Amino acid sequence: MYGSGLAKYKQVNITTASRGQLLIALYEAAIRYSTQAAASIREGNVVAKGRELQRVSSIVAELTSTLDHSVAPELCKNLEQLYFYIQERLAEANATMNPEPADEVSKLLGTLLEAWSQAVDVAAAETPQPQGSAAVAP
Repeated sequence: MYGSGLAKYKQVNITTASRGQLLIALYEAAIRYSTQAAASIREGNVVAKGRELQRVSSIVAELTSTLDHSVAPELCKNLEQLYFYIQERLAEANATMNPEPADEVSKLLGTLLEAWSQAVDVAAAETPQPQGSAAVAP
């Protein structure tokens, strides 16, 4: 009973989130899955390792596909190269049952999350508020 309520709550959060909030959520999920994959490798849980690495890979593929090279070509080129490297490290973790590449992916994604979080905060602060509404701190 509570599970369906939680699922509805999460769906509403996703459908009403800003692009910046969605980006942050994707990075947070990818970090969580990468961390879980490394733990699964350490535990020798091949099934969980594969599932978690696939989740990270899917998120990174989505991040790659949404890069808009017409807006920031140099940034997009650099991110595309970094995402490609991340995909290679995920493949290595999967093939070798070595948790270190997954740990590295978590760190890389954490650095990107930090940068994007700051960018989203700056963009939100610079966005004019509609008349009659007040900015609310998170």
